[in-house]
Amino acid sequence: MEVLERDLVLAAKKGDRAAFKVLVERYYGRIHRMLTVMTRNQDVALDLTQETFAKAIEALPNFNMTSSFYTWIYRIARNLALDRFRRYKTAGGQSEYDDSREAQVAWGLGQTVPLEPSRAVAAQQSLNIVAEALDELKPQFKEIIILREIEEMSYEEISQTLNLKMGTVMSRLFQARMALRELLEPRLGANAAKL
Repeated sequence: MEVLERDLVLAAKKGDRAAFKVLVERYYGRIHRMLTVMTRNQDVALDLTQETFAKAIEALPNFNMTSSFYTWIYRIARNLALDRFRRYKTAGGQSEYDDSREAQVAWGLGQTVPLEPSRAVAAQQSLNIVAEALDELKPQFKEIIILREIEEMSYEEISQTLNLKMGTVMSRLFQARMALRELLEPRLGANAAKL
């Protein structure tokens, strides 16, 4: 029988390291995947994932349990990623994000059936185009698309995670999809509608 998240969080708040370890095992992959897609860099995502759980264990006594543990830890990860991006951009550095193979795995594309070489190249090119277009979106649009399309969160989960009203979630997601389609149509033509 699976232990309920609430029981694990309560135990972890009381200092039970084993309970916190179970929470880490449950959510590490999701947080890492989200950060890999967000940063498009496996090494950066790994650093941020580690930092997320380190911050979470420090802040756990202050977690008031009004949201799910995932929503809470997602916010920590998101804020760390945004802070890192701002610091790097302020320092005048080049983007530390790349078009690595790890981003494909994070999108679930690393588990696909091998394609014939010409189709594999075309699929890779399309993936790179989509990833580049995602990077051109406003941060709030990119984030909401990641949550809905990659993390497969419900509208309600997105609402809780981003602390937005349901109508705002639906509106922002619609705007994000339209903005992404607008960026993709000149690059992918009719194939943009399939994405």
